[in-house]
Amino acid sequence: MELNWGTLLVQVFGGLAIFLYGMSIMTDGLKLVAGSRLKNFLARMTSNRWKGLLAGASITSVIQSSSVTTVLVVGFVSAGLMSFENTLGIILGANIGTTITAQIIAFKITKAALVFVIIGFLLNSLSKQKQIRHTGLVILGLGFVFLGMSLMSKGTSPLRDYEPFVNLMQGLDNPFWGILIGALFTATVQSSSATTGIVIVMASQGLLNIEGGIALIIGANIGTCVTAFLSALGKPKVAMQVAVAHILFNILGAMLWLAFIPSLATLTENISPNNLPRQIANAHTIFNILNTFIFIGFTKQIAKLVYKIVPVEVVHEGETVKLERYYLKDISMALEMVSNNIENLSKVLINKLNDASKIALTGKKGQIKSLANFYSTIESCQVEILEYLGELQKKRLTNLQMQEVRKHVETINVIKMISILISQEMVEATELRLNKKFNVSAPTVKIIQKIYNDAIQSLETAFKHYHNGSDIDEENFEKTRSAFNKKLNKAHKQLISRLVTDDTKRISIFKFETEMYEIASRIIELSYRISNTANSY
Repeated sequence: MELNWGTLLVQVFGGLAIFLYGMSIMTDGLKLVAGSRLKNFLARMTSNRWKGLLAGASITSVIQSSSVTTVLVVGFVSAGLMSFENTLGIILGANIGTTITAQIIAFKITKAALVFVIIGFLLNSLSKQKQIRHTGLVILGLGFVFLGMSLMSKGTSPLRDYEPFVNLMQGLDNPFWGILIGALFTATVQSSSATTGIVIVMASQGLLNIEGGIALIIGANIGTCVTAFLSALGKPKVAMQVAVAHILFNILGAMLWLAFIPSLATLTENISPNNLPRQIANAHTIFNILNTFIFIGFTKQIAKLVYKIVPVEVVHEGETVKLERYYLKDISMALEMVSNNIENLSKVLINKLNDASKIALTGKKGQIKSLANFYSTIESCQVEILEYLGELQKKRLTNLQMQEVRKHVETINVIKMISILISQEMVEATELRLNKKFNVSAPTVKIIQKIYNDAIQSLETAFKHYHNGSDIDEENFEKTRSAFNKKLNKAHKQLISRLVTDDTKRISIFKFETEMYEIASRIIELSYRISNTANSY
């Protein structure tokens, strides 16, 4: 039999391209429909591996993209929000979630592909409600998936009577070759879903038997590890940890099942007799579920092995993490990373303010350097955050996400302003005290320290509102500010009254104390600005 290879290849690879494009659209739509709820759900499910397993399976089954789940996981570990060991349950759960794709495409509804495309297009184009438009995007993507399946099915149908190809497929009875071909093809097209789709198409055309199909999808599980490994190159080390864990789970799982493919084939034939595509989809599901429950008991051992293969420095409280472009794949995660960095900087700022007030009042010359260098540390972090937020704004942001960007910009700018107060104005006040060689009296130290404690408390409260996203009680805040101003005015009056003393250093002391009070007053105003930012956005 003569084949028109040009037409066949165009239909198969054109169908594959449409299939992959449909998967991409569907994933984007599902992410928009779900919003940040998936991220919040995942953040709550980190206490143990079983909760992680449920979270990974649930999220991946919803968004149909284990790579998106991986980005979320990498982000949480990088930010110190969960341990790498707890992510292993999520990674295993993601393997279960991806089986939903095979179950969907095993349904023989490719004839309705254009109906899905029409409905999805109309909902996405005509509706004014975002949720409906995003749902339309999901349906449109699903339509393209089925359309791609239909084209691949038409393209491969002539191969049923092409003897060399039939002989090649019979060679897949050797599971080693089936696994190898499935792994290589998946690594090439960068999608295990695409491999699964083609396997199901070929099975529906009678080109594959059940054992050959199972070997190919097991190979696809290994091939997708290559995809994960390549995507982790040049990314944060924790991304490579996740990729290595994925590789270990899937390769060990394939080796475990190599001798049991005939048994798995028998089981699926009994579950879905006379329905080869459904048998392959079921085999894919059973394979991943059983592997997951086998390996879930060995997460500690796997984690230790991964730590040795890819060692990573632990992020401690108060430390910022590098804002990698990798996290820009998921807007909500990128914003979370920025928020975490600002939260860590706020803790550093509060600690430095506590130290600075004590150094200014009673410190020695050798301690000034740590204050003077503080601004450059904050400035470098500010530049990184602003550049990252600039990159983020190039993406399609919702109004809520844009408001969050503005809130982050305003807050990091305020942190920079307070760092200037510490590194310049408090340093100048301290140098004045040291150069003029006077000591601040114990009663005055006590008064100024109380004022600074109030200012720092006000700043801590403002940061708390910012990080929690809660509205500030303006009436209560005004009472606090009024009480602070009364203390400040009383301190000023006492200071002015001391100008009439005979102390030769009274003018220098006046300048020093006035500067200290002015800095505290500025901190109060800037803390109000942060609180107002939390309310405004």
